[in-house]
Amino acid sequence: MLARDVHHLLSEGLRKRGVTPGGGRLGHGLGTTLTEWPSFTPRDDTPLRAGMVLTLEPGCATTGGRIMVHEENMVLRADGPELLSPRAPEELPEIMA
Repeated sequence: MLARDVHHLLSEGLRKRGVTPGGGRLGHGLGTTLTEWPSFTPRDDTPLRAGMVLTLEPGCATTGGRIMVHEENMVLRADGPELLSPRAPEELPEIMA
């Protein structure tokens, strides 16, 4: 799988749930600097491989011109991804500003 394939999967998942994906990337690599390649954009053809530590950051537009971004961190293993961050609850609390 390529980085752009992940962007496509995240974008389609958001659209199927009735929301518009946020502009730009929807995740990236993690390493010695906080944000590293690959970058989950439509143009990144970096192959994903075991040992990579990645963040998925699906973002979407919400009501009132606001956006929401959620991040999960994982490491790719030979037998599949391992989630490093705790799974968020299915229903997120709404914080009123």
